[in-house]
Amino acid sequence: MTSELVYANITSMMEDERRKQTEQKLIESGKAEFLKKGYAKANLRDLCKTAGVTTGAFYFSFANKEALLAAILDPVIADYERMCSMFAQREEEDPGTADDNERQMMEYLSAHRTEAVILMDQCAGSRYEMFRAQIKLQMQAAFTSYFTKFMGRKPDAELIRILVSMRLQGYMELIKGDYTVDERVRMSREIGIHADAGTAALIKYLNQEHEACRK
Repeated sequence: MTSELVYANITSMMEDERRKQTEQKLIESGKAEFLKKGYAKANLRDLCKTAGVTTGAFYFSFANKEALLAAILDPVIADYERMCSMFAQREEEDPGTADDNERQMMEYLSAHRTEAVILMDQCAGSRYEMFRAQIKLQMQAAFTSYFTKFMGRKPDAELIRILVSMRLQGYMELIKGDYTVDERVRMSREIGIHADAGTAALIKYLNQEHEACRK
C-alpha cells in the first residue's frame, strides 16, 4: 500500500470520526431543544449554537429537523417495541417473570427519560405526534379485554378511556420525576397493586349493578 493511499485512508477515517462526533453533538443538543420547546417550536439556529456547529454542518448530517428527531427517537421506539413483545411472550409462558420484566423496562426508560418525555409529550407537529394516542389505544384494548373476561361483557368505553388516562399519567409521573431506578420500580409495583385491587373492586361493583338492573 502506497503512502498516498495510507494517508487517504487515515484522512477518510478522521473525517468519518468528525462526522460522527458532529452528529452526536447535534443529537444531544436536539434532545435538550425538543425537551424544552417541543418539536414545533424547536429552533435550528439555537440547536446548532448549543451544539457548537454551523447550520451548514447540520444539513450535512441531517436532511431536516424531523430527520434529527427520528435519529433521537427511532432507536428508542424500536427497543421499546422489541422489549414489549419479548416481555409479553415471557409473561405468557411464565407469569413469574413480571417483576423482572418491569424492572428491565424501568431501567431502560430511566436511561432514556429525555427521549421518552419527548416522544410522549413534545412531538406535536411531527410524524410521531400520534405515538401517545397509539399507546393509549393499546392500553384501552388490553383493559377492555381484561374487564370483558371477568364481566362477561364489554365495559363502558368512556370508563376504560379515563382509567387508561389515569394509569398512563401515573407512569409518566414516574418517568419525569427525579427518582432512582429502584424508586421507580417500587412505585410502579405499588401503583400496579393499587390498580389491581381497585380493578377487582370495580368489576365486582359493575357486576352487582348489572345484576340489579336485570331484576
